Amino acid sequence: MTSRPLSPPEPLKVALLGCGTVGGGVLSCLLAQPGLFDVVGVAVRDLGKPRLGRPPRALFSDDWRALLERPADVLVELIGGHEPAGGALRRSLAAGRHVVTANKALLAEEVDALAALAASRGVSLRYGASVGGAMPALETVRRAAAAGPVRELAGVLNGTTTFVFDRLAAGASLAEAVTAAVAAGFAEADPTLDLDGTDAAQKLALLARAAWGAPPPPERTTVRGLDRMPAELPAAARAAGRSVRLVATCVRSGRGLEARVEPVALPASHPFAVTGAGNALRVVLDSGASYQVAGQGAGRWPTTESVMADLLELWRECRATATSGERTAAPLEVPA
Repeated sequence: MTSRPLSPPEPLKVALLGCGTVGGGVLSCLLAQPGLFDVVGVAVRDLGKPRLGRPPRALFSDDWRALLERPADVLVELIGGHEPAGGALRRSLAAGRHVVTANKALLAEEVDALAALAASRGVSLRYGASVGGAMPALETVRRAAAAGPVRELAGVLNGTTTFVFDRLAAGASLAEAVTAAVAAGFAEADPTLDLDGTDAAQKLALLARAAWGAPPPPERTTVRGLDRMPAELPAAARAAGRSVRLVATCVRSGRGLEARVEPVALPASHPFAVTGAGNALRVVLDSGASYQVAGQGAGRWPTTESVMADLLELWRECRATATSGERTAAPLEVPA
């Protein structure tokens, strides 16, 4: 007796909010895999902006609310910031849609509430791309925490500053280094949150939640970025055979969690002395066991890779449950 072959699974219907550096890369990957993904629309601020690969103009709208009215299985949010991103995430989760995002600024403050909303609707909130780019930071922390109590997290969590520090060490001014980072695709047009340490602190808060269930309290968190660093430090460190990196650390002690983000001069052999736009992370358990990971932390393709990893995992899970009933992609219906 021969078994009947399974019919091909339906592509996952994707609504994309944002098509900038990372969003353009994600859209290109989605359109290249029509058997897995069906892009129902893309909301952007500027309809006239050139797009990577010249995707169909009919996909684009400058009205994110109209995008959410289209039937979709998942919203991919890549515009960053608190609003309208937060409103779009909340409305999509409340409507029973999965969400994939790289928005660490929003998640650092609202991840618990958003996760609770997702759980109440039986959908997923995925944000692997919010920390570490292509480096699987959250996954590493979760794996470590499953093995035993975590004592310390430490690492380089902002690839933009890694690139900028190396340019400064080579003699460039801060303005020249930032301009080069933007041109290379390692920094946004306004990299203030990278340079002042805010971005690394937000990522550290998300990692702390994964390790301990809560972020370090603000009053026990110290953040010093490039704006509070002696201008001569990178060049002086290089002359001494060292590299300056923005190191983020969170330690659990008897007093609770304490966190620091600050420039540190490291030996060239140190695992955090990454190059390019690199990131690195070390997780240490109470037992003394440690987990380490490194990877590109900035740029279009590293972050795109992380977003796509979340989407592919979601597709596999949806396919696995297809035999127990198709999940219909519904238009937005937010309960009163």
